[in-house]
Amino acid sequence: MSDAESAPMTRFLTHVRVRFHEVDALGHVNNAAYLTYLEQAAIDHAALAGFDMARMRELGGLFIARRHEIDFLKPAYERDLLQIETWIEEARGARATRRYEVRRIAADDRDAVPPDRLVRSDEATSSAESILRGRTEWVYVDPAGRPRRMPPELLAWFNPS
Repeated sequence: MSDAESAPMTRFLTHVRVRFHEVDALGHVNNAAYLTYLEQAAIDHAALAGFDMARMRELGGLFIARRHEIDFLKPAYERDLLQIETWIEEARGARATRRYEVRRIAADDRDAVPPDRLVRSDEATSSAESILRGRTEWVYVDPAGRPRRMPPELLAWFNPS
């Protein structure tokens, strides 16, 4: 089964311009900066869907990262404009798996940063150069940090019919 077939209909696109302090001694984006980009994309995606931090507190839990997997395909450099795409691969019980793809926007297209937006799976493809693929396993936990089943509202968003 392909990523497009296993993912919900909507994906989230956001953009980030690489800043000087995110570049390492070799001149490319530090690995830790990529992790920050992915986590922020996940947070922004959930917030756009109505699950910001306040709503998560109302539901009685929040997500913590259990495992990250990142495949670095090509380096990115200071001032590069990166497109980050994320989608939910699977959600059940207390666990949700989220996928990511980071692409470098061509130099000719770097002047304007598009707004964050939801797109259908078939609209999410881009001719931009893919530089990273990632996957994170998130665990839904109660305020004490104990795993708990996701509430129906979250499962309905993660698993649309």
